[in-house]
Amino acid sequence: MSELISKLAAEAQRIEEDTEHSFKGHYNAAARWARYHLWIGLPSALLAAISGAAAFKDQPELAGALALLSTALTTVLTFLKPSERAEMHKAVAGQYQALRNQARIFREIGLTDGLAADEAKARLFELAKTRDELNQSSPAIARCDYELAKNDIDSGRARYRVDEAKP
Repeated sequence: MSELISKLAAEAQRIEEDTEHSFKGHYNAAARWARYHLWIGLPSALLAAISGAAAFKDQPELAGALALLSTALTTVLTFLKPSERAEMHKAVAGQYQALRNQARIFREIGLTDGLAADEAKARLFELAKTRDELNQSSPAIARCDYELAKNDIDSGRARYRVDEAKP
């Protein structure tokens, strides 16, 4: 393998590693925001229903207190928009995962199949540009989401079985 191909392969592997951490972190963020949506939205809906029942049972103080709690939770839900954040992180995670897959296929197949040097460099530059654009346009992930992703990757949860057989 030529020195240029080795350097291209190493850089493609860096893109794979970067994007793997990013996509796993964003999937973790999506899951966390989805939980927040449930934790805030479900009690809000239940409190509103119980408040209505209390009003029908002629318990205005209880109905009023529950309605205020429900309104407060609904306001938090509207302000934080956890379902939108979850969807946004999930979409970005999918983009990072697709880029990681493209980089791996380029490194494992494209570079070993006699791709011309200029064509290989151009393809790597495309992959790097896509990564940089994703990094700039993606929402930030919380440290806890990154740490969970890093722990999963470090413990081997991100490996494919076919790769475990390789020396």
